[in-house]
Amino acid sequence: MASDTQSRGASPRPIEADDAELVAGLPPVAQAQAGAPRAVFGRMARNLGWLLGGRGILAVASLIYLAAAARGLGPSGFGLFTLVLAYGQAIANLAQFQSWQGVIRFGAVHLAQAREDRLARLLGFTATLDFASASLGALLALAGTSAMGSLLGWTEIVQHRAGLFSAVLLLSTGATPNGMLKLHNRFDVLTAAESVGPVARLVGAVAAWWLEGGLDAFLAAWAGAAVLQSLVQWWAALRLPGARLAFGRAAWAGALAENDRLWNFMWQASLSASLGLVWQQLGTLAVGHSLGATAAGGYRLAARLAKAIARPVQSAARVLYPELARMAAGEDRATFAAVVRRVAAIGLGLGLLLVVVATLLGRPALRLLGGAGFEFARPYLVLFALASAIDLSGFALEPLHNAFGRSGRVLGTRLLAAALYIVALALLLPWWGGVGAVVASVVSSLALRVVLGRSAAQLLRAGRQESPDTRPDQKGSTAG
Repeated sequence: MASDTQSRGASPRPIEADDAELVAGLPPVAQAQAGAPRAVFGRMARNLGWLLGGRGILAVASLIYLAAAARGLGPSGFGLFTLVLAYGQAIANLAQFQSWQGVIRFGAVHLAQAREDRLARLLGFTATLDFASASLGALLALAGTSAMGSLLGWTEIVQHRAGLFSAVLLLSTGATPNGMLKLHNRFDVLTAAESVGPVARLVGAVAAWWLEGGLDAFLAAWAGAAVLQSLVQWWAALRLPGARLAFGRAAWAGALAENDRLWNFMWQASLSASLGLVWQQLGTLAVGHSLGATAAGGYRLAARLAKAIARPVQSAARVLYPELARMAAGEDRATFAAVVRRVAAIGLGLGLLLVVVATLLGRPALRLLGGAGFEFARPYLVLFALASAIDLSGFALEPLHNAFGRSGRVLGTRLLAAALYIVALALLLPWWGGVGAVVASVVSSLALRVVLGRSAAQLLRAGRQESPDTRPDQKGSTAG
């Protein structure tokens, strides 16, 4: 870490909003970073290989530690455990900034221009946002446990555990180091760092099951793993060559001046990501409130199993975003369109395969993981697989918009999908129970896919001829 430093030569000038202007004057090698589709897919294949290795470990570990929790606590105890998890994760998803997206979006330009001073100020700004939002969220989580406990029938002891657990989750932030590693194309290091949490959680969950430690032991295992992973990510990121973070009022003011619409992008991208994550937790809490802890446990187990099956494709989206950011900085629209079309076809095929696997193997998988007491969740699993398949068919759409700074458009679509989800949940949960809650997820996923798909098609067709009134990043226009 370092204090704010002055750039060499001329004083820093604000970055222009349009992506063509962002790279005006760059040397040819920097503008050609995105390369042809073959080069892009070559880099993606290498990085995806690293992530799939780590994600493979994560998927297997997540299934094992969930099985340990389900079998160690039983349907009712596991349901209570998942409700505490859902509460902590919902607060974390809402409060924490997804600052890694801003690190990549704006850091790619500074890296291409070899402006380490600007990159240091950007990283200091995002890290400050990370810890400020985490601290505020921790206070809100502690204050809200009483109200949530009354809705879910928690005892005073469970309320205290839920508040403490949520605070630890929030303070274990690793968004900025995650973005730093992706920005420098160190997916090998990122994979190793992100594998620490699942492995630690696996060890802790097995130990809690073996020792019959109960709810406290499993919560401690999850919280300890989150802290350990955050520490390892920061350690790995700060060891990158030239990794510096500039703090202080001058550095933060410089970051806002040098990265046009940084603040708007950060809150829009973060709120969009939060809306995409929070309804999973909201569904668990709603099912727990309406149907009890056991139903919530089955709902959660089915959701996590579907997510574990889909995780390899979701990893591809994390590899894709840095590549799209490089192409956006280089104005390489032709390569951009070719890559998006190809990955969309791949995602659709794998999504359909996911539905087939969940339909054929759902019941034995649930029985293997949690025991016969969780077989009732098979319809949940099949419908969650359908929702995941819809998401996978368009997994390139949100990175595409964010790479070109259209975070406002993503946010507007996320708000629409969230509103549809809440309405569908309120209407269907009383009639169809847990199945209705999962159908609400399918409805929201489909709406998100259709609207973002149409927007992406318009964006790619527009190309360089995009008119000023369709550029949400231009000064004086509205985002999205």
